[in-house]
Amino acid sequence: MSLLDLATAPVAAHQRRPFWRPATILWSLLAVLILLMLALHVIDGGYIRRDVEQLQAGEAWRTGGWLSQVVLRVVSLLPGTQLQQWALSLTAVVVSGFAFGALYDRLRANGWFRIGAFIALVVLMLHAGGLYTVTASSRAIPLYIAFAALIPAIRSLEDVGDVQSAIGLGLLLPLLLLASPIAALLIVPFAVATALADRDGRADPRAFVAMLLVAILPTLIVAVGIVGFIMQARMDVAAALLPYVSTYTNLHFDVQALTSGLEALTVFAPVLIVPLLYCFWPDLEERRHVFSALAVVVLPLYLVFARSILTTTMTPIVPPTAMMVAFVSWLAVVRLPFQLRLLSLALLLLAAAASWTYTDLWNDVAWKAALFNQVPASVAQLSLRPGV
Repeated sequence: MSLLDLATAPVAAHQRRPFWRPATILWSLLAVLILLMLALHVIDGGYIRRDVEQLQAGEAWRTGGWLSQVVLRVVSLLPGTQLQQWALSLTAVVVSGFAFGALYDRLRANGWFRIGAFIALVVLMLHAGGLYTVTASSRAIPLYIAFAALIPAIRSLEDVGDVQSAIGLGLLLPLLLLASPIAALLIVPFAVATALADRDGRADPRAFVAMLLVAILPTLIVAVGIVGFIMQARMDVAAALLPYVSTYTNLHFDVQALTSGLEALTVFAPVLIVPLLYCFWPDLEERRHVFSALAVVVLPLYLVFARSILTTTMTPIVPPTAMMVAFVSWLAVVRLPFQLRLLSLALLLLAAAASWTYTDLWNDVAWKAALFNQVPASVAQLSLRPGV
């Protein structure tokens, strides 16, 4: 067998291989090494991470989800800005590296050639949204993890529709609560959809209520447990609930935020075309799963509309990056025809290029200066942004 055969050999659909194979471990370690070098390079360039900056300003506890707040609380115990930056960067790098390794394994398991999976991973690593999340502001990582986990769960529920798959999706819904106050609003619609996915739930009101409780009880248990822990620790419950309460106060409709958000989705993440084409593509290798494909489009769109109505500090780069994460999570569970896989790679390349060139929609000049080693000699260490 030649090297070309090894690079282009697909994996049969019926093959079941162990997850922790040498290729998975290799890709995880390689991604961790590359991302860690980039993160340390940005720090050495004099850039203060956004999350560390918010931590020093005392604003980290007023925004974001509980999960990111716990991480920042632990990091705040470390002495010195430099050590805090290293700790946050290392945490983000390890999580991202594991995700890259898992993605490569699942792409290969769903028929991707080795060279195609390799190109997909490299392009994702070059996307400005992903690099910025790892090296500058990692508070959106829990949201990305929640979206990445939801797509396979929706597909499993759509494929099987039994109580076990409903329980699986219900166990993931607390992630939305912990990830972001904005994402928490999705819990009830997902719980209702889970109950309606059951055949008995659609026919019998009692079965519907039972399935609804199955889907929503894990979230209620987690919420009550967190509040109980806060009270037991004699911490301020109002302060812990502040990020969630303040998000839903002062409702407004910002047309400019909506327009720029939709524009950012179109420019930075044009991959939404692939799930839409999949819904109508003829002669698929497997049974069509429309709802999980449409979830890739609907979830980021929800973030865009929520940003224009709710009070949030979510940056414009978050919804497009969430779109990319949801899309690659969907690629990891769907077996696409070769034409759609080729189109996916082309659109991933386009999205990566656009994320660096359209500076009107999103830009952090100081971060780019540190990343590309273009910091002027007159700029002092750790003072790339005004006010730092």
